[in-house]
Amino acid sequence: MYHCHVCFYLLDGDNGLLETVKGIEPLPHFTHEFPAGDALEGELLRNADVIMADMSGKDCTELLRMLLIHKKQEAQLILLAQKDQTTLLLDQAAVLTGIDEITDIWVTPMSKDEFCFRFRKWQAAYKMSRDFWLNANYLDSMINSVPHMIWFKDKEGAHMKVNDFFCKTVNKTMEQIEGRGHYYIWDIDPEEYAKGEFICMESEYEVMEKRETCIFDENVMIGDSMRQLKTYKSPLFDLDGSVMGTVGVAIDVTQERLYEQMIIKNANTDFLTGLYNRRYVYESIEQMEEGHLTIFCIDLNKFKSINDVYGHQEGDRVLVLTAKVLKECMPESLIARTGGDEFLIVMPGEHTENEIEETRKMIERQLDDAYAKEKNFCKISASVGAAHSACGKRAFDALVGEADALMYREKERKR
Repeated sequence: MYHCHVCFYLLDGDNGLLETVKGIEPLPHFTHEFPAGDALEGELLRNADVIMADMSGKDCTELLRMLLIHKKQEAQLILLAQKDQTTLLLDQAAVLTGIDEITDIWVTPMSKDEFCFRFRKWQAAYKMSRDFWLNANYLDSMINSVPHMIWFKDKEGAHMKVNDFFCKTVNKTMEQIEGRGHYYIWDIDPEEYAKGEFICMESEYEVMEKRETCIFDENVMIGDSMRQLKTYKSPLFDLDGSVMGTVGVAIDVTQERLYEQMIIKNANTDFLTGLYNRRYVYESIEQMEEGHLTIFCIDLNKFKSINDVYGHQEGDRVLVLTAKVLKECMPESLIARTGGDEFLIVMPGEHTENEIEETRKMIERQLDDAYAKEKNFCKISASVGAAHSACGKRAFDALVGEADALMYREKERKR
């Protein structure tokens, strides 16, 4: 995929071996260039990617000094030297810039076949370094284009590599993060941090033990807000097959969770009053354990007149007031708006007939008192019917019907 153009600078000696390079075919994705010049030319030296110098019969000390001083830092330097020159060359390199600046020393004399063999081995190694660069480029480009946190950790929990989004999230540079643990990176309280930087490793230990990808829901403080993260963590394997660390991806799902809660709330509640709806009541009853259950059905008397005389806005205000009173007087019960001006209360637990009747009257009284305080609502009132069963959800429909019938009898009584 990539293309690599290699500029060679050849400083040939008496044996003419370096001229052989020009006849060797470049590897795929590579092209070679051999700028010509007499003796040592600084411009050619500074532009070269690979310098091949035959030191035989030359003042190797001075030539090496010039090569090391003037070559560009990343250029490779291959020396062809006689055996008795190698020690001197290495000592000279150590004094000037370090022996690492010499890529290799090929001991002469050597045959043309041996020279070609060594050059092809060098080609393979050079290509491997460029392939490594390509793969690193692939990895960096991929992880840095993802709007999620990505990290690589060793077995102790030290972050060995992270992506740009991770750095942005924790407001630290790559250099500050590399080699550090969870508590430092996330600015945990100093007292907690003092207990040990490389703690909070429970999920990583689980991944390394299972040797497979695991998914976690984790909370972390980012800035001033607690965020919910969906994390995917996988083991990293060493050459011998043992686990050497983990790689993780964290997706911030805080907003999605809020949307889910909002959707669930909208599906289960009445938009106007904020009370539960009929659907939620029946789902809740299905999940309840068998046991005693008391139902209160509430209907508003003369509610239609509010809409007819004052408009639907005032009618809505009646319903909102009703919901407010019901939540205040029955805070431990499940309260729902099941129709236009119809409400339902589900009260679990065992109660005597007297207790149920007292509660029913209390609900009516609280609602009627609230309506009486409002100028436009003084003509309306509430009728409440109640029913109790020890069979719980198995008799729920019948129980609602019974409470509803009693509520209508109460409604007739009030008329």
